[in-house]
Amino acid sequence: MFEDFPKNELEFDRRFQEEQACLEYLFGLRWPQGFVCPACGHTEYWRSARELYLCQHCQKQVSVTAGTIFHGAKKPLTVWFKALWWFSTRKSGVNALALQQLLGLGSYRTAWCWLQKLRTCTIFTDRQPLSGEVEADEFYLGGGRSGKRGRGAAQKCKVAVAVERQGRKLGRLRMQAIDDCSSAELLPFVQSNVVAGSQVATDGWKGYNGLEKDFDHRRVISAHAVYKESVLPGVHLVVSLVKRIILGTYQGRFTPEYLQRYLDEYVFRFNRRTSTSPGRRFWRIMQQAVGSPPLTNQQLRLGTT
Repeated sequence: MFEDFPKNELEFDRRFQEEQACLEYLFGLRWPQGFVCPACGHTEYWRSARELYLCQHCQKQVSVTAGTIFHGAKKPLTVWFKALWWFSTRKSGVNALALQQLLGLGSYRTAWCWLQKLRTCTIFTDRQPLSGEVEADEFYLGGGRSGKRGRGAAQKCKVAVAVERQGRKLGRLRMQAIDDCSSAELLPFVQSNVVAGSQVATDGWKGYNGLEKDFDHRRVISAHAVYKESVLPGVHLVVSLVKRIILGTYQGRFTPEYLQRYLDEYVFRFNRRTSTSPGRRFWRIMQQAVGSPPLTNQQLRLGTT
């Protein structure tokens, strides 16, 4: 697929100053081979002064934003594009309050809704599962509370994590919010995110019993390790980075029903950390934005897609 994106923020600002430039960019992303009527599949059309595309065969009127996350947007596309740029290119992301201030939006709620919509565009349906050497574990997010710690901390959010090891470097990442740390939750997570037959390293937790049926399962017992930092070091590095982002960008505040969206955003950013151009991340998010259906207010509120 032909890659078309601004290489840096200066180029972005020059290119997308006008609404028309944004519309043309969306058209190219939505119909890279030319217009195709979503109703009948024909390619001949008329273009109206209102930027509507009228199919010459079935007479259906189509907007370039219809059926995308931009559907019904009241703000100009130039503002949406700027939000997409900051969302996709900032190393630590951007929270709703910062986005509201950067864009001059009238309400915090608007900025929050925009970010929730953009987070649903970070997971690609055609992504390949992890392979090779993989570390898997689980961790906990939430404010400090009295009571049990670790796997017994019922008040905290549980997250399953798996990351590829490529020698001393890390490869791709997967994270998923889970209800508990039982095998009923952990085994399906690994099975759906890792290629069968891969080497999977875990700690000694019994929730991973049964992985040996589909994987080369290797247990790393912390009590037997000479150096504690040598026990699943890839996972522990990822966990520390995630917690730093939650504390830094979001001041440690998140609602459990929206946690998966925050995790998806982090995975998107982590897996593209070596990209030579920030514009490529913007381009990938834009591809998802034009291919993702609009979300209702209820879906945003409930944390569903």
